[in-house]
Amino acid sequence: AIQETSGKATAELALEEMLTKVEKTWEEMELIINPYKDNKDVFIVGSVEDITVALEDSLVTISTIAGSRFVGPIRDDVEKWQKDLMLFQETLDEWLNVQRNWMYLESIFGAGDIKKQLPTESAKFMEIDGTWRTIMRETQGYPVAKVACTKPGRLEIFKSASETLDQIQKQLEDYLLSKCVAFPRFFFLSNDELLEILSQARRPQAVQPHLRKCFDNLVKLRFSEGANSQDILGMFSAE
Repeated sequence: AIQETSGKATAELALEEMLTKVEKTWEEMELIINPYKDNKDVFIVGSVEDITVALEDSLVTISTIAGSRFVGPIRDDVEKWQKDLMLFQETLDEWLNVQRNWMYLESIFGAGDIKKQLPTESAKFMEIDGTWRTIMRETQGYPVAKVACTKPGRLEIFKSASETLDQIQKQLEDYLLSKCVAFPRFFFLSNDELLEILSQARRPQAVQPHLRKCFDNLVKLRFSEGANSQDILGMFSAE
C-alpha cells in the first residue's frame, strides 16, 4: 500500500511538472509584430512558426496529462489549459486569415478610384480596417501570444471580420466580372492586372503594360504630350 501511494504521488508530481512546463512556455512567448509597409502606426503579425510548433507540443502534452489516471488533483487546471490552448489555436488561425484578406483588400481600397466605384464595400472595409489597426496597435504594445489570442471576444471579432471580408471580395469579383462582360478583352487579364487598370481609371496610360495581353500584336499606344493626356495619337505593333 505504501509503495502504491508512493507510486501515485510520484506520478502526480510528474504530471504537475509537465503542466508547469506548459505554463512557463506561454508566460513570455510573444507574437512577432512588424510595421506594415514602413508605416509606423500600422502593424501586421510576422512569422508564427515557433508559436505554432510550441502550441502543437503543448496541446499534445496537455492531452497526455488529461488522459492519465493520476490527473485528479490538477484536473480543473488541465481542462482550463486544454480549453485555452484550443481557443488560442483557433484565434491565431482566424487572425492570420483576416490578415491575409485585409492586406489584399487594403492595397485595393487604398486607391481612390476603387473607393468611388465601390462605395458600400469601401465603407465596410474601412470599418474593419479601423478594428484591425486598433487590435494590432494593442498587440504591438503587449505582444504576449497567449494573452493576445485568448482575450475574451477576440475570436468572435475575427470571425465576423473574416465573414465581411469574404463578402467584400465576392462583391469585388462580381464588379470585375461586370467590367469583363462590358469589355470582353479584359478576360485575358488576371484580377490583379484588371484592378491595376481600374484603380487608375483617370490615367489611360495605366493600360500600357497590359496591351499585349488584350490585343494581338499591339504593344504600345502613343499619347499626346502631357503626363495625364487622354488623346491617343497612334499605336505600335510588335513588328
